[in-house]
Amino acid sequence: MTNRPTRRRPIAAVLLTGALLTGVLVSGCGRVAPVPTRQDPLRGSAGVVVTGHGWTGHTILGPVPPPGTCHYRHSGPEVLPDPVCTPGAVDSAVSQANLRTTVCRKGGYTASVRPPESATNAIKRRLLAAYGVPVADASKYELDHLIELSSGGSSDVRNLWPEPNQLYTTTGSSFVHNDKDKVEQYLYHAQCGGKIGLRAIQQTISRDWTTAVASLRLPPIPAG
Repeated sequence: MTNRPTRRRPIAAVLLTGALLTGVLVSGCGRVAPVPTRQDPLRGSAGVVVTGHGWTGHTILGPVPPPGTCHYRHSGPEVLPDPVCTPGAVDSAVSQANLRTTVCRKGGYTASVRPPESATNAIKRRLLAAYGVPVADASKYELDHLIELSSGGSSDVRNLWPEPNQLYTTTGSSFVHNDKDKVEQYLYHAQCGGKIGLRAIQQTISRDWTTAVASLRLPPIPAG
């Protein structure tokens, strides 16, 4: 989620020859410009792409899908992103070896890599259009990191999607807590507690966040 403050079972990473990708740059004011062709050095089994932080200045990086080309999936009452438009992207600066100095460090990490709202607001409008959502309904959606920043997710376009605020709880504030947030928080503690590996979390979340806890063979999320 973008507006949030903030193995023992190792799995094999699958090294593939990097495919040349041509994308676009989306500026804070919504202008689009070509991005130089580059290679993604690693794709996991779930199609996750490895990039850097995914933004620079007021620009979110990555290819923007054309309007109306992305389609939501469903897992019961929950909503999932389009796996082609939003395969997930992870930050190459975060690894299993440096968890203690990056995402699990005391004092917090995500604020140091979170893009400014001027950039995320611009890309949110374009991704709403890609998913066929009228801009008038923007307040009903949050721009979510499919793989959360706290688990090494990138802010690349391929890791961002407009998540409907359909099933959520509130705590007396205006902050929305979707069911996905509960899963992310639970997996974050398991990750930093050494119960599950970073790559396993990233790949499982990118496939289907609703089944991630069970797929990783962790105990169910405790009530409350």
